[in-house]
Amino acid sequence: VLVNEYGYSLNQMAQELSLTNSSRGTGRARADIVIWKSEEAKKNNEHAAIVIECKSDNVTIQPEDYYQGLNYATWAGADFFVTHNSKETRYFQVFKDKLPKHLGKELSDLPKAKQLGDQQSIEKILNEEKVFERDEFAKLLHQCHNIIRNNDKLSPEAAFDEISKILFTKIVFERDNCNNKTRIFSKTEFENKEKDHNVDVRPYLEGDDKKTDYVQFIFRQTKKNIRKTLFSQKTM
Repeated sequence: VLVNEYGYSLNQMAQELSLTNSSRGTGRARADIVIWKSEEAKKNNEHAAIVIECKSDNVTIQPEDYYQGLNYATWAGADFFVTHNSKETRYFQVFKDKLPKHLGKELSDLPKAKQLGDQQSIEKILNEEKVFERDEFAKLLHQCHNIIRNNDKLSPEAAFDEISKILFTKIVFERDNCNNKTRIFSKTEFENKEKDHNVDVRPYLEGDDKKTDYVQFIFRQTKKNIRKTLFSQKTM
């Protein structure tokens, strides 16, 4: 993904990199993946740009699990820190002027290789990123709830149920596609998939499936996916 989608060269990256000269305690630990702004910056032993910490598939990304990786990012002088476990990838801006007590400002994505060496591009990316606080999320859910309730003449419970379908679908989609180009289940992604569904899938469906709108259809698929996952976990 880093090479094929983001345009980074293998020559500007390193794996299992020791960031200290110590052989004791955490000094013996290594950063999983480190990326420099260029191959030349790597050769000159300059500060890195991105540090990536990887975990096993069965480890849910939680802040306390990644403080060591954040330490690596701080030691390396990196601007960005990434947490990845094959099911979920999260991106953070590293605040180098503060102690590494929290993961920093969460971002929606990483800069591409061409952007990484351009400070103006980096500043633009960081300035355009908006921190989505819990209160804002709750406010947005409330607004969506009122729109659905009023437009579709639904009860409050039914309106909330519709919002839940979208949230569950988004979570499952992004978990299953974290290594693909379409990692974010955005409005554009939904519209593209709805268009493909109406052209390539709907004509061949039968019964209720043929009449079901795309939101309801993908929610059915989401329920099947979750049910399959839960069954797999129970049998392990």
